[in-house]
Amino acid sequence: MPSVPPPKRTTISLAQKKSSILEFFQCEHSVYNIKELEKLIPKKCSGVASMLVKDLIQQMIDEDGIISVEKCGNTNIYWCFRNQIITKMSREIDMLNQRIEAAKLEISQTKMALDVSTKSSRKESFEVDGAVFSRAEKLEELESLDKAVKHSRSVYDQKSEHTWDQAKINAKTEALSAQVAKLDTVTDNIELIVSFLCRRFLMDKRSLQSELGIPEEFLEFTNMPQTSK
Repeated sequence: MPSVPPPKRTTISLAQKKSSILEFFQCEHSVYNIKELEKLIPKKCSGVASMLVKDLIQQMIDEDGIISVEKCGNTNIYWCFRNQIITKMSREIDMLNQRIEAAKLEISQTKMALDVSTKSSRKESFEVDGAVFSRAEKLEELESLDKAVKHSRSVYDQKSEHTWDQAKINAKTEALSAQVAKLDTVTDNIELIVSFLCRRFLMDKRSLQSELGIPEEFLEFTNMPQTSK
């Protein structure tokens, strides 16, 4: 017969352990010291070893706030009655309701302020220093001024493009000087290649230049103006 695999061991989660401890407290409805809890809880709560009791109890005090502790002489006394859980939940619900109501009031006040602001900013006319102005006329005037500014900016840009000052002249001269330097390098390379081909293949220099469309002399730019600072 095939062997039967052993049953899988059930893992009890931390939440389940805390739940069984809470049930123990509320069913017994009594108070305990830590020694009593380390002895009773492993018997009553499945999966809770004696060495874990103290840490779990402390978590349920500090993190969950569902177990109460009070020092009595030299001993800490622990308890958790059903009604104190209900009281705690009721208190938390009341606090949440208060926060909800406060948030609702703030939303309502904000909406009212927004409505007032919107209505006042959208009036057809408004008064400044005793003078009454039409909103529509001022909007039309603003649009006209905006167009005038854009037109003036366009004219200014066009004139700036065709107006040369010393800074523009210097910038253009530097750009052209860089291009001339590149051209000088290219023409030097062409002349070197032509000389090499003539020597390598015993060709006439003028014939080769004519065949390749290379001028006999390249233009020289020797009178570039100097930039002034």
